[in-house]
Amino acid sequence: MTRFPIPTALRGLLAVLGMTLLMSALGCANGEFRFGDPFDRQLTLSEAQHRYTVLVRWSEFKKARSFVAETDREAFMAQMKNLDDVRFTDYESEPVELDAGKQKATVRVTYTLYTPSIPYEIEISEVQEWTRKGIGNQWRVQSSFEGLRQLAAN
Repeated sequence: MTRFPIPTALRGLLAVLGMTLLMSALGCANGEFRFGDPFDRQLTLSEAQHRYTVLVRWSEFKKARSFVAETDREAFMAQMKNLDDVRFTDYESEPVELDAGKQKATVRVTYTLYTPSIPYEIEISEVQEWTRKGIGNQWRVQSSFEGLRQLAAN
């Protein structure tokens, strides 16, 4: 049996190709690979939920609005006017409840806050209902606050 020597350039190319395949396999095992978005341009549900919640916590309502479903954005901003003079001190998110089809998720977030007229901390809850269309990662939230009317009355 006669062996043909593999040229050095081809040997190097095969080594690079092998390392690329190995790194791709390790990357997929340790992260989320999305076939519709291989360059990770959209946020995962956990990233979107965290970023939105942090924006609300820091009273960045105009920025948080970009995560809200387009049909609900005006209502969201009107609701946020009740929180104009609020000072958030903390928040806590419960675990995400994801539906079987992985198209809808619900998260309950409890914010701790105070206002100049209420010198002690109180808590309000937000129910975040996240949805997406298809297999994409463009998650949008519908938000409802509990305890907001009592806060506005004070």
